[in-house]
Amino acid sequence: MSDKKNILVVDDEDVIREFLYEVLSEDYCISTAKDGDEAIEHLKSESFDLVITDLKMERIQGEEVVRFSNETNPATKVIVMSGYASLYSTSQSVNNGAFALLSKPFTIQELISSVEGALSS
Repeated sequence: MSDKKNILVVDDEDVIREFLYEVLSEDYCISTAKDGDEAIEHLKSESFDLVITDLKMERIQGEEVVRFSNETNPATKVIVMSGYASLYSTSQSVNNGAFALLSKPFTIQELISSVEGALSS
């Protein structure tokens, strides 16, 4: 059995999901979801230490993923990613229970720092 932390990566862009998988999979167990619907299905059936979700997606937005994660497993930390980050979206994300907001494009170091910060808090 692995001691690796479980992370769910949610983004409607294949390239972003693949990038996060490549960067994080050596140190963490990574599951991916292509949209909010798939993310919620994962959250219903699996336990995650961290969810990294895009904010703007078709149908179910990242905010719904944050809310659902916090309602079903409050111990799961959530990082929201957005190419549309604003003061409003940042404050809304935090108010809805997100640990942090990463503005796209972000560096690998910013990603790793956010992940480590969330998992150590």
